[in-house]
Amino acid sequence: MPIDRKETVPSEEPLPFQSLPYLCLELFALPSSRQLQSIIDAYQQKLAYVLPMRILLILFFLPQLTAQEPAVEEPAVEEPKWPSRLQTTAPSLQALPEKDDAQNWATSHFIIACELEVPAPQLTRFAQTMESIPKLFQQLPIPLWAPPQGNKAVIRLCATETSFVARGGPVEASGCYHPRSGEILIRGDLFLNPPQSKNARLQTERDDDLLIHELTHLAMHQYNGSLPTWLVEGLAEYFSACHTGRGTYDFTQSHLLIRQHIEKFYPRKFHPTLILPSAQTLARTSSRGWQKVNQISKPEDRYRQYACALLLTHYYLEGGKKRQNELKTYLNEALDNARYRQASPLINKHKDLEKKLSNYWKGKGLILDFKARTASS
Repeated sequence: MPIDRKETVPSEEPLPFQSLPYLCLELFALPSSRQLQSIIDAYQQKLAYVLPMRILLILFFLPQLTAQEPAVEEPAVEEPKWPSRLQTTAPSLQALPEKDDAQNWATSHFIIACELEVPAPQLTRFAQTMESIPKLFQQLPIPLWAPPQGNKAVIRLCATETSFVARGGPVEASGCYHPRSGEILIRGDLFLNPPQSKNARLQTERDDDLLIHELTHLAMHQYNGSLPTWLVEGLAEYFSACHTGRGTYDFTQSHLLIRQHIEKFYPRKFHPTLILPSAQTLARTSSRGWQKVNQISKPEDRYRQYACALLLTHYYLEGGKKRQNELKTYLNEALDNARYRQASPLINKHKDLEKKLSNYWKGKGLILDFKARTASS
């Protein structure tokens, strides 16, 4: 029976490009060369369309495929902000061999030399307060942490006034910091048993003001000789005022704590108006001049220059970012130049400074009266 040789019409649907086995089956199954030619022509048309399109697609996506991933930007490091509060835990104490008639203890940053017996709870509290200064200063947004380099600094608790003076402590003082030796001397007999006198630097409630004051000087050791005296003493008083005990600081209530700190020396009941030296007078006062004022002033007047320095320092630390940056720039320049000591620019930049201080503190409960000199100098 004759075979029906109908012509195979190529399908209008696109043939699969990669179906080579299917193409081979069709070639072997076709008995007609005309049909074979028809299928080959169809595949050639398909190849002529698909290949250029694939090449175009490859050329279009190739740059995106080979392009490097964009570099991930590291998040900007935020500058540390002024802390609101800080609390210090009790540090570990390592007993050291006895030396120079004193029992010695080591903390992370200091050595405590005790010439007298100190009960364990008081020794722990003493060490906790000491270690709060390095922890605090390293978190501040201004460069204050500049302690002596080398061995750990020594804080010596002297047993008597005789021992205190023999080691270089000023007569009638309760404590001091020796920049040359990097050592703090504390009258241990007064520290453990605070006097009753209202004008003593150590008060009966054991507030550790003196220790914080001297530790601040030690922490800023590398600034010695390059900062004005009012700023050195003002910073020491500022941190003393904001210290609430046991290495804890509260800067959220600094204005209240500063007022209370000043009122320890000048209670409002007896001093409704606080008489202070002028800012310009304080700016010109050298370290020797400062000591001279302490020597010739009446006991009740000795703290006036400290109080003025405290209020000026607070003005820069908590008066906004601009003032804080001015102080930061000043400190950086002073740290790079051991003989910088340009005291007036900080004060001269701000007009009516005393008026601004008076208006601010009047609302906080302090009435200020700036004089050219202190009452007894």
